[in-house]
Formats: sequence, structure tokens, C-alpha cells
Amino acid sequence: MEKLIVATRGSRLALVQTEIVCRMLADVGVETEIRTITTAGDRDRIHALVKIGGRGIFVREIERELLCGEADIAVHSAKDLPYQLAEGLLIAGTPRAADPRDALVLLQGKELCPGDVVGTGSSRRIQEIHRQLPELTFRDIRGNVTTRLHKLERGEYAAIVLAMAGIERLGLDMDRFQVLPFAVDQVIPAGCQGIIGIECRKGDKDLVRLLQQISDPETWRRFRWERKLFCSMKVDCSCPVGIHCRLGDKEQMEIMAMVDGKRAQRMGKEKDGTALCQSLKEELYDGR
Repeated sequence: MEKLIVATRGSRLALVQTEIVCRMLADVGVETEIRTITTAGDRDRIHALVKIGGRGIFVREIERELLCGEADIAVHSAKDLPYQLAEGLLIAGTPRAADPRDALVLLQGKELCPGDVVGTGSSRRIQEIHRQLPELTFRDIRGNVTTRLHKLERGEYAAIVLAMAGIERLGLDMDRFQVLPFAVDQVIPAGCQGIIGIECRKGDKDLVRLLQQISDPETWRRFRWERKLFCSMKVDCSCPVGIHCRLGDKEQMEIMAMVDGKRAQRMGKEKDGTALCQSLKEELYDGR
């Protein structure tokens, strides 16, 4: 196979995730070249994501590179994917997932007090954390992980919310901070959080097979069910949604979700996953 052009955002985390994919491809003898794309979400670091496009804002311009043939594959944080990909494209590969949990990050020695301001722009995180810690207040925050940590150090926020996957993959020195993860059933993560999604054109059959080859089977299973439920909901970017699937032994699965503060979960056999997702969705949307 000829050298593959890999499209990605230019943020440090996006590049780290892309390098993970490129190393995996190198291990199977495929040469790659990274092509960085500045998306609308990267250009506007001021406004809340929900006001400038929400889900898809980090994806659409990269998809155009695939569709016009300027890139062969694209690397995304799977949680950023809109429920509908561009026509003719698909997610064909998912390397091993990182920690899916959200975490509160505070300075060392700091204790949260009633009224303290927590930095997050995610309505999902606000709703879920408010259930756990109702005495806190929330304010929007933009910027990459390092920028957000600097804002925390400067005292602009008492705490910020970060994804454990970002902390893990960036290999940050967190000695100055307390990192307090929430269990997934305390704060249900965004669907596919911690998963890297590799996108390509549907017609590139050899490439699809290659990306399947470097996928992690357990991650793919989780991606499949979380993505299936999310896509069936067809919610817009203003609606807070959390989805997480836990896969157990003997093909058991548990899938939990939150939509606009309403929670539900199902447990059963993975072979019945479609019915479980449908039943869960019906409960969440009952009365809406």
C-alpha cells in the first residue's frame, strides 16, 4: 500500500492520537504522512461550542479532505463525531480505548466550597456533576488541556473538568493538581469518550480491511453500541447526552445513558444489544 495521508486537527491531543494510529500502521508496514487541518472549532476559542456548531465542528472540514481526495484517512476523538457522518464515509478502526471517565481537577491542597466556580462548557457535565455536587456553580471554559490547566493555576476557576483520556494520552505532569475521577455511573461520559475513531471512504475496501486489522476488538464492541444508541437518538448539539457501555464476561453488556437529565440503563446479552438500546431509548424519550 502506498503512503497514506492522515488528516487530523492540529491540537496537541489530536496529534498525539494521530501518532498512535501512525505507529500502529507503521507496525504493519504502512508509511504515513500527517496533514493538519484547522477546524472552525479551533479557530473560535472564545464562544461556547454549542453556539458555534456543537458536535461536528471538529469533524466536517476534516471529512472534506477525505471526500476531495486530499487525505486517505482521518483521525478523530470519537466523542466529537456527529450522529451522521458525511455521505460515503465510515469509521473503520478503533485502537485500544483510554480511560472513559470525566474528572474534577483542582490545585493541590484546594478543597471545594459552596459557590466555587467549575470550568466546563459541557451541558452534559454540568447536569451530571450538579447531581453529585449541587453546591457548585459552573462557567464556560475554552482552550486545549494545557490552556485550561493554566487558567486553573491563575485562579480563574476553583476546578475544571477534564477527560481522563486526555490526561492519560498527553502524559502530563499533574503533580501540582488533584485529579478526582467520577465513576461512569456517577457521571455518564459522552458516548465513545476515550475512543479514537479512524475514518475513511467506504469505497476504499483494502483500506477498510487494514483499519479493521489495527482495531482493538473490545474497543470496537464498545464503540459499536455507544455509537448505535447515539445515532438512533439524533439529538442536536444543545441537548446534553451521556452514553456508556460496559461489556462483561459471557457476552454480557450493560448500557447506560442520560438525555437532558433523565437517566436509564439496561443489562443483558450482547446478542440482544439492539433491543436493549431501543428499550433504553424508549424509556429516555417517554414523555418528551
